[in-house]
Amino acid sequence: MRRREAISVLCAGAAGLLVGRRALAAGARRFRIVMVLWRGETEAEAGFRQELLALGVDADIEVRDLARDLTRLPDVVAEIRLLRPDLVYAWGTGVTLGLVGRWDKVDPVAHLTDVPVVFTMVSSPRGAGIEPPEGEPPRANVTGVSHIAPLPAQINAIRAFLPMERLGIVYNPAEANSLANLAELRALAPIARFQLLEAPVPTGTDGQPDATAIPDLVADLSRRQADILYIGPDSFVGANRDSLTAAGIEAGVPAFTATELEIRESQAMIGLVSRYATVGQLAAGKAEQILVEDTPPSAVPIETLKRFSYLIRLPVALRLGRYPSLQLIDYAEVIR
Repeated sequence: MRRREAISVLCAGAAGLLVGRRALAAGARRFRIVMVLWRGETEAEAGFRQELLALGVDADIEVRDLARDLTRLPDVVAEIRLLRPDLVYAWGTGVTLGLVGRWDKVDPVAHLTDVPVVFTMVSSPRGAGIEPPEGEPPRANVTGVSHIAPLPAQINAIRAFLPMERLGIVYNPAEANSLANLAELRALAPIARFQLLEAPVPTGTDGQPDATAIPDLVADLSRRQADILYIGPDSFVGANRDSLTAAGIEAGVPAFTATELEIRESQAMIGLVSRYATVGQLAAGKAEQILVEDTPPSAVPIETLKRFSYLIRLPVALRLGRYPSLQLIDYAEVIR
């Protein structure tokens, strides 16, 4: 696989990766960190651990894996209150909301209010209500990292490969992160001049989203002349990425992804993504500011990465008869 220079996307916010931090002096305090994860450890956690070591932060890290079950969060919150860790690392929108609540609906009984929380892999901190609206004061104990490129940059990335007038999206209406992303797409559609074709996943008899409906939803989007399938920050769709991308290929509709796994481990054709490991590294820098430098979380800005990788899965493009331009090949990472 040939790797080329990643596309740069300028985002709002201050500096990116925190490097060159001083190491802890010998005999300095050893910290206790609790990781609360949605589906086990990912490359983001590997990046977090590695960067803490590089920064000289001496820490014991304890993992609490929810195994995709948010009903376990109250017990985890109660345990964290007993453990009194120095910092909590939270993975994803649902986990973070469960730990700290919306900025305007914090329940001191149900949520953590007196321990620093650094979140990762949250697609839209403000849209989900984790980050207060502009003009409101920052939260006292919450900061973190978003991993999603700005939506206008995503649309530009799609149009760099192919003309796009109709964007199809299969999504789980029960996920806060997916709904926040959908609201942003709806707002952007008239500005960027595309039609948004929505396909919410229905619930099954068990009250959970029905994965077996995905192929039919994709086929319907194809009949509605979707130019491309959009895979955003949706945990359910991510877990069923093979079904969605395969259905798209069958219908002749390629998929674009804003997250890494759908193209590296599945069959999305193009993506504008952040590397999980880099997200974890940036989160580690924020943890170091809080733990070592005694910076209040409210003074540590919530950030999105400034650099994203443009990926093309070439076998899918060739199968669909979609050939990237030579100019695009020059800066894209081509997965063969």
